[in-house]
Amino acid sequence: MEVTILALALAVLVFLVWASRTLNNFSEIEYGYTPVSYLNISLAAIPYVLLIAGFFIFEQDHNNQMMAVILGVAAVIGLFWWIEHHSSAWVALGSITILLIAGVAMVAISLLLLSGGSRDDDDYYD
Repeated sequence: MEVTILALALAVLVFLVWASRTLNNFSEIEYGYTPVSYLNISLAAIPYVLLIAGFFIFEQDHNNQMMAVILGVAAVIGLFWWIEHHSSAWVALGSITILLIAGVAMVAISLLLLSGGSRDDDDYYD
């Protein structure tokens, strides 16, 4: 079963790369703008960072959670508007979908890299 899940994840990754390249080529030819870029992927990670901070780091205050959702939605709308302003609404819709999926991957990889090594205080040599 694990191999099937890995194969499915790789197929989704290949599809996203193909879709982003196709969307970028179309947008570059039609509008002279590249909607799926590293900068936009970084901006698409902002809502996830806000949600993680609001729901897991500052979980005691419900106002933080509400503000995390509001600001996360505002960030997605702002990124959509920015891309739509430079291209079209359909290009913005497609690129937002790709960017939000890539943003999840970027946050997950960042969290894995920031988590460091083992968390059991390395008591093996006491």
